[in-house]
Amino acid sequence: MHALCACKPIPRGVRGKPSPALCIISFFQFGLSQRKAITVKDEHKTKQQLIQELAELRVRLDACEIWKSKKELERAHEELERTTARHGAELIEANRQLTREIEERKRAEIELKRTKEYLENVIENSADAIGIVDRHGRFILWNRRAAEIYGYELDQLAGKLAFDLYEDPGELDRMLKRLRRNELVREFEILMKKKGGAIVPMDISISLLKDERGKTIGSVCVARDLSERKRSEQALKAARDELSRYSKNLECQVRKRTREITGILKYTPSVVYIKDRDGRYSLVNSRFEELFGIGGGDVCGKTDHDLFAAEIADRLRAADMETLAKRRPSQVEESVSRADGVHTYLSVKFPLYDEQGEPTSVCGIATDITELKKVQDKLRHLSAGIMESQEKERTAIARELHDELGQVLTALRMDSAWLLKRLKDTDPAASERAEVMCRLVDKTIDDVRHIALRLRPGVLDDLGLIAALEWYAADFEKHTEIVCVFRHADVRKVDNIVATAAYRIVQEALTNVARHARATRVDVTLRRRGNLLVLTVVDNGVGFEVGSIAEGEGLGIAGMRERANLAGGNLEIRSRLGGGTKMRCSLPVAQ
Repeated sequence: MHALCACKPIPRGVRGKPSPALCIISFFQFGLSQRKAITVKDEHKTKQQLIQELAELRVRLDACEIWKSKKELERAHEELERTTARHGAELIEANRQLTREIEERKRAEIELKRTKEYLENVIENSADAIGIVDRHGRFILWNRRAAEIYGYELDQLAGKLAFDLYEDPGELDRMLKRLRRNELVREFEILMKKKGGAIVPMDISISLLKDERGKTIGSVCVARDLSERKRSEQALKAARDELSRYSKNLECQVRKRTREITGILKYTPSVVYIKDRDGRYSLVNSRFEELFGIGGGDVCGKTDHDLFAAEIADRLRAADMETLAKRRPSQVEESVSRADGVHTYLSVKFPLYDEQGEPTSVCGIATDITELKKVQDKLRHLSAGIMESQEKERTAIARELHDELGQVLTALRMDSAWLLKRLKDTDPAASERAEVMCRLVDKTIDDVRHIALRLRPGVLDDLGLIAALEWYAADFEKHTEIVCVFRHADVRKVDNIVATAAYRIVQEALTNVARHARATRVDVTLRRRGNLLVLTVVDNGVGFEVGSIAEGEGLGIAGMRERANLAGGNLEIRSRLGGGTKMRCSLPVAQ
C-alpha cells in the first residue's frame, strides 16, 4: 500500500491519455520497486489494496500493449500497403487476363455454335446414314438419310437397340469383336433389316465415343446402302462376261476375216497395195510381186520412182495425191510398162484414216484391163460401123421415102383431087369419099415427110449442124407445145461424124423431155470451147434420180453415152426431183 502511494503519478499524454512510452517506463519502475514488497508484504495487504494495485497493473499493461500494437500496426500498415499495391497490380493483370479469356470464350462459344450448326447440317444432309448410340445401344441421334434408308424415324426407335437392326448375329459378333479390338471398324459389309423386314446390304463404319477419363460412352455409326452398288457390280460382271464372250467371238471373227483377206490378197488376180502419205509402199499382195518380179519385203519402204519410169511414177503419184486431197474413192486408168509391153490397169483408190479421221495412206486395187480395152476398142469400132451403117441405111430409107413413096403419094393426091373435081357435081357421095381420100393422102404425105426427116434430115447434110438443130427445135416446139430455145455461139463447120452425133444426142434428149419431163421449157445451147464442142440441154421438168434408173429404162441415155464415146467425147447428166434435168455433152472438134 505504501509502495503504491509512494510511486509517482503516471504522466499524461495528449488529451489526458497516458503516453505509451511513459506508461511502459513507469510500469517497469514500479515493478522493480514493488517486487520485494509484494513478495514480502502482500499477505499484509487488504483486499481493496490488492484490487487497486491490480487495476493499476492493468492500466500499465494496457499502456504497454498499446505501444506494442502501434508499432506492429505501423509495420502491418506498411506491409498491407505493399501487399495492396502488389495485389492491385495482380488484380489489374488478372482483370485483363479475365477480359481476354471472356472474349476468347465468347469467340469460342460462337465458333462452337457455328461448328455445331455446321456439323448438324452435315450430319442431317449427309448422303450416308449416320446414327449415334449410347453404350447400351440406345439411339441418341438418327439423321434424315438413315430414316430414308431404314424407314424408321428417331422416335420410332425408342424401344429398339442398334443390335436389332442386324440380320446375321454371327456377322454382328464378328464386327463387334473387331470394334473392341481396334476401337474402330471401317467399311464392314453386313446385312441389315429395314422397316417392314426388307434386307439390304450395308457398308458400316463405326468408331467409339469416350469421355475425358477414356471410358466408352457410346459409338458413331456411318452406313451406306450398297444395293445400287451391288446391282451395278452384278451388271458390270454380266457386262464383263458378255464382253469376254464378245471378245472371244470377235477374235474368232478377226482370225476368220484375216484368213479370208489373206486368201483374197493371195489369190485375187488384181494388184492390191497400200502407200503412206509420202508414197512409200507399206503392203503389196502376191500378185504385185508376180507381175513386177519383186518380193514384198523388198517393196516396202520404196516409192513408185524406185520401181517405175519417172513419167509413169509421176502419174501414179499425182493420182494418189488427188485421192488424199479429195478424201473420197476415185477410179482411174493407169498404164504401166511390163516385159511384154504396156499394160492398162483400172485402179480403184481410196484413203485410209487414223483414229482422228485424218487420211494417212492410200489403198489401191488395180485390175489389168489390157485385154478388155482391146475388146472394147473392137466393140467401139464395131459399134461405130453399125451406127455408120444405120445412118447410111436411114439416109437411104429417108431418100426412098421422100423420092419414091413421096412421088406415089403425090400422084395419088393428084388423082384424088381429079376425082373430087369430076364427082363433085354428079355424085355427092363419091365426091365426099374422094375428099376424105385427099385428106388421108395429105396426112400420109406429112407423116412420110416427118419420118424421113427423123431418119435423116436432109438439112443436116445440105446446110450443116446449126441449121438442122434450128429446124428440129422449131419442129419439136410445134409438135409438143413445149417452148424450145436454141442458142449457139462460135461454132464453125464441124466433122460429119461429130455433127451426126450431136444431132442424134439432141434428138434423143428432146424425145426424153417430151415423154417424161412434163416440162414447159427446154433450152438447147451449142458452144465452142477450145477444141471441144459443148452441147447442153436443160429443162424445167420434174427431174429424176439419176442412180435410180432401171437398166431397161435407161436405153436412151445409154445410146447418147455410146454416141458421145464413139465420137471421142463424154456425156454427163445431172438431175434431182423437182429440179429439172441438165444434159451436157463434150465432143472433140478435130478427130
